[in-house]
Amino acid sequence: MQRMELLVTYGSETGNAREMAEYLYRECLYRDMPVILTDMNSIPMTQLPAYKRAVFVCSTTGDGEEPKNMKLFWRAMLSRQLPSNHLTSLEFAVLGLGDSSYAKFNYVAKRLHRRIQGLGGQAIHTLGLCDEQHPEGSDYQCYTWIADLFSVMSALDHVTYIPTYRPLPPKYSFTITPPGNTESGDLSNETRSDGCPQNNHSNPNTVTNTASLVNRELNHSTSRSEENHSNVKQNNHGTPVAYDKTRPFTAVLERSKRVTSEEHFQDVRLVTLDIAGSDLEYQPGDVVWIYPENTSEDVEEACRLLRLSPDDTVQFTGPPPATIPQTLSVKTLLTSHLDIAAVPARRFFEICTHFATDELEKEKFEEFTSLLGREELYSYVSRPRRTVLEVLGDFHSVRNNLDTSYLLDIIPPIRPRGFSIASAQSVARDKLQICVGVVRYKTVMKKERVGLCSNWLANLTPGSPVRLYIERGSFHFPADRPIIMVGPGTGCAPFRSLIQSRGADSSPLLLFFGCRGEHRDYFFRDEWEPSPPSDPSDHSHPSDPSQEENSGPVVEIQSPGAANLRVITAFSRDQDRKIYVQHRIVEHGKLVWSLLERGGVFCVAGNSKNMPFQVKDALAKVACTHGKLSADESSKYIDLLVKNRLYQTETW
Repeated sequence: MQRMELLVTYGSETGNAREMAEYLYRECLYRDMPVILTDMNSIPMTQLPAYKRAVFVCSTTGDGEEPKNMKLFWRAMLSRQLPSNHLTSLEFAVLGLGDSSYAKFNYVAKRLHRRIQGLGGQAIHTLGLCDEQHPEGSDYQCYTWIADLFSVMSALDHVTYIPTYRPLPPKYSFTITPPGNTESGDLSNETRSDGCPQNNHSNPNTVTNTASLVNRELNHSTSRSEENHSNVKQNNHGTPVAYDKTRPFTAVLERSKRVTSEEHFQDVRLVTLDIAGSDLEYQPGDVVWIYPENTSEDVEEACRLLRLSPDDTVQFTGPPPATIPQTLSVKTLLTSHLDIAAVPARRFFEICTHFATDELEKEKFEEFTSLLGREELYSYVSRPRRTVLEVLGDFHSVRNNLDTSYLLDIIPPIRPRGFSIASAQSVARDKLQICVGVVRYKTVMKKERVGLCSNWLANLTPGSPVRLYIERGSFHFPADRPIIMVGPGTGCAPFRSLIQSRGADSSPLLLFFGCRGEHRDYFFRDEWEPSPPSDPSDHSHPSDPSQEENSGPVVEIQSPGAANLRVITAFSRDQDRKIYVQHRIVEHGKLVWSLLERGGVFCVAGNSKNMPFQVKDALAKVACTHGKLSADESSKYIDLLVKNRLYQTETW
């Protein structure tokens, strides 16, 4: 039977969904299946019925929103002009990548699956809902789902799709030559033809297919109508330029101030960035995305392992990746664009297998890329957080025989890291502040593990350049409603921005802030002076008397700039019993409930591990105790808050 062409299309914000779509694409090539890869925005809705089979891979971003390169597609999918039989000829499957710590877990994938079915599409596989919080990780869930998908397609097509693993052509074409041997001239500026630093030509985003396989590629374009609000500047030709992930603005580091005590184990910085001249605008709740750089030590080690000279010139002979200039030095490529300190993905081992001449090394790499070898791969790579450089250092035959034309295939690009903005632009228009927890930890590896971006920012000197762009965050703070904020640790950042932006006549603001100790990591204590004792009628008694007896002092503060602000703290290590923000929410349940009854918005920001679930449980207790709701009714009540955007989360 003739093999049916498969459309693999993705909606990806940070790159995870795109990487999984590319993995599926490669697996199709290994099985000699006709396949097309593209982002969703590149598919005209009038042409979608022409495809007989499609797989949609998508992530959920923000508060249940679709990624930018899916927005136009989704808008067209929701058109009322589409007939109910528009996709009756389409067999489809949807794979979603999400995080269950968010209330709208895999919301986009679920809606897309329902909508395609509503237009007559025939689902051939179960809806894939992969979860970052899963013990084995979302990648393993995705790989298992894709393996099952090939079994389904084999049964439908009466063909046994057996993969033949072989080297596929590199995604990008480039040359590496000694300095002075390039026709492009001086590389010190490394700019694009439009005058924007680090600007780029449009990226086809489609992985090159093998010559033996007939395949159609779609023309990719990014709609500027979906670009970030107000982040527009004119280049030196007078042409409007939007600052985004492909064209970041180069800000200047003004200050990196430690806001935890020197004795405290955690180093947290309040980083101030100068964005003068950018015309960038931001609001409370917005997120700044920052491109970090690798250390000079790691760059030197990469050059040694890959046998490259840092002064050599990299010249792309085709379109480069979205954030990389057409021509640059090896040093710049390894410093600013390739994440050589990353933990290698499965793709790394897939490619490197073909360059292993040592039989034991080849056997080990083949094991790593099999589903049965996932435990071995986890133990070797994920658990100790081994980096690309450390793996290359362990396998001599791979690094000695590696074809550098695959450099951009095995080493991922440096992805920007997102930080909630912790300042209000109304306070200082050309400044921007973020709270950065400097990540350092130990594994079985001899060398300490560090977070690339946080350590880079912590070690920068004033005046250093920082590439960034700004996007809307998931929070929406209505001016006419009370805002209940839960922000332990650096989760307080977006709420500090909100507090700074509000005047004395604002709607009530209630912040639950948690940290380990009042004198250790209470970041902004100096900004919020102690307030007089509040009205006892605003407080409810804990349902457990022993909890009240051992709860320790409640520190409540007011901001000089916002008379309607009230801050309730939870210092977890300042007494024998650990106290967290969820305990304070229950203790002050009467106040919380009264604000919700007035149409208040409940916002949660911070670590995604346990806190969001515990806070939601605490709110359910408040609804039961002070709203007189049953357990089932309180659950439905919170679901209704989520639906109406009165319960918002931003966790990481």
